[in-house]
Amino acid sequence: MMKTKLLLIIAFLFNCQLSIVNCQSNDTALMAAAARAEGLDKSAAFQRIMEAYRQQMTGKYLFDEQLALEQAQQAFSKALRTQGDRQLLVRQIFHALPQHVRQAEINQWQQRMDSISRALARGADFETLMNRYSDVRQAVWITRVDVTAEIEEVAFALRPGQTSSPFLSPQGIHILQVLDQRQQDANAYNTAYVQQVKAHAHPNQVTERQIAKLKQTYGFSENQQVVNRLYQDGKVDGNLFTLDGQTFTGAQFARFAQTYPLGVRRQYAAFVTKCVLDCDARHLESNPSYAEAMESVADKLLAQEAYRLHVEVPSRTDVAGLRTYFISHQKDYRWSQPRFRGAVIHAANKKTAKKVRKIVKKMNDDKWMDALQMLDAKIRGSVKIEQGEFAYGTNAFVDALEFGGAKAQPLQGYPVTLTVGKKFYGPDDYHEVLPKLQQDYKQFLANKWLSTLRKQK
Repeated sequence: MMKTKLLLIIAFLFNCQLSIVNCQSNDTALMAAAARAEGLDKSAAFQRIMEAYRQQMTGKYLFDEQLALEQAQQAFSKALRTQGDRQLLVRQIFHALPQHVRQAEINQWQQRMDSISRALARGADFETLMNRYSDVRQAVWITRVDVTAEIEEVAFALRPGQTSSPFLSPQGIHILQVLDQRQQDANAYNTAYVQQVKAHAHPNQVTERQIAKLKQTYGFSENQQVVNRLYQDGKVDGNLFTLDGQTFTGAQFARFAQTYPLGVRRQYAAFVTKCVLDCDARHLESNPSYAEAMESVADKLLAQEAYRLHVEVPSRTDVAGLRTYFISHQKDYRWSQPRFRGAVIHAANKKTAKKVRKIVKKMNDDKWMDALQMLDAKIRGSVKIEQGEFAYGTNAFVDALEFGGAKAQPLQGYPVTLTVGKKFYGPDDYHEVLPKLQQDYKQFLANKWLSTLRKQK
């Protein structure tokens, strides 16, 4: 699971740009340098990701495209022998039948499928009937090895445009229709195979031919007499082989074998492979393109982490900073039109309306709806109160009394309407615009931090 997660992170770094506000071309290096100064490159998480990336890069440098192409051609030839060279695009009207289904149910579905088959013969639309009756509604490309013998026999006897009669398989009852056919394309198959292998290249998956090629490159020379004694006795004191001018001894093999508990021949083969790959990795360190790739991914990782700590985290969690930024930039959050925050009082007469408004004015706005409870029971039913924040057009009475709109038609039984409250031209609490505020604050923090780094350069 951890290895998969690391590789996903690496893939992310390959396929995205650093999402940093106003980031110039050299800012990634500046942020990476800042991260190193803070010791972020010493973290265990960073080291694990870099090791996973190092292994992936080693696999790509070991990748032998000619060898992969030969293997692809061999696999394609085998596929042609077992599958034939024809693929079919098919769809079907299918009903699944349980393994121990009663014969009566089989008969029932055979009759229904016969009826569907007759309808198709008279010109009914296959897709319409498929969508109505089929458990499977998607067309798929198949080869002979993809399907059961029953489906293979029926499908590959048809040509594009032809439809089968109903037939049974171990899965259920079918009516097949062949939509298209194509020859398997060797070049497309080989290209796809090579790209897939290259994308997943890993040093632990190199072949004997690749190891043999590296042995030749680095001057591998084996002392066969000492190796034979090793096979016979399980241990040896002499020199086993030389590689790239370095001698590898029986004592080194013994230490390796302690961590690789298999037969001595398999232990020795694994020891040689490891030494060859280690040798190649050492040479890779001096390869300019390899070193550049390693430095690039390290810079991206460190810059992302530093940006997260200096910008993304505080933009979400720095409450004091968010509040201060909101207060100093309130004009940026003004509404295009003012809003009225208050209460709308509907009453049976002016005296009652004014009395309620007087009570409401003395109360906190979160208690306004309780004003009705302070009235005499006999007049309580002659008053209605609406409370909220009203933009123009959301309440006809607010439009008329606060925004200078057309006179509103009074509510039946409540001919007098008054308002209590005031107009606002923007939010007075940053929580009302928190998502946008966080985004703006993040940009502010990023610009401030990057400006500091550029000055320190």
